[in-house]
Amino acid sequence: MKLGLVLECDSSGADELVLTCFARRLAPGIHVQSTALGSKKELFNNGTEAAAELVESSKCDLVLIAWDLKPYWGKVAPNCEAEADELREKIESLAPATAARIKLLCLTWELETWLIADPHAVNAHLSTPPHRSNFRCNSPLTKDDAKAFLDGECRKHRGRSRRYVDFREAIQIAQLIPDTSKIKDVPSFQRFSKLVSGATDKFKQAGNACDDLAHQAFRMGRP
Repeated sequence: MKLGLVLECDSSGADELVLTCFARRLAPGIHVQSTALGSKKELFNNGTEAAAELVESSKCDLVLIAWDLKPYWGKVAPNCEAEADELREKIESLAPATAARIKLLCLTWELETWLIADPHAVNAHLSTPPHRSNFRCNSPLTKDDAKAFLDGECRKHRGRSRRYVDFREAIQIAQLIPDTSKIKDVPSFQRFSKLVSGATDKFKQAGNACDDLAHQAFRMGRP
């Protein structure tokens, strides 16, 4: 299967790395091709055309247009369905064979919601031999600014100057999520998993499936 991703992040940004990693873990052997548009504005203005290009020129079997609900887009009501309607109208104008391969994935609230859903992974990321992290988040969907929440937890456990750096650390945490026992309760991950693999419980151990992505993030994070 060839999966296309149209994303609001920059190239090799956190969303691209984590979604690619999770797709590989859900469907071993999958090939992922991403188009990173750099902002939510660009995604809503040009995302449909980018998705059509991935279907028609790159021959993707499935293309996901993925974005964070926060911050809200334009003047529409603050929920995923309202934002998705704008993109649905554009998708409906495409050739039926192309439109059928394009699906929408709104992350409520944002990518970090998936990460904080599994305290095992966050604790493993933040812990050091002399200091064991005690991160807890029983209701990740109540954190409507999950990135800021994770940033606060990083500074609490590592010191105020050591902030969460999404393009480097998101993939590191994603690799540490052992299975879907926690993350499958996040509706946007459920949708992603079902679209990619047809189920929510096929998560494979990370192993070396995402090592190249983590290495890519590490190189971006160097001064």
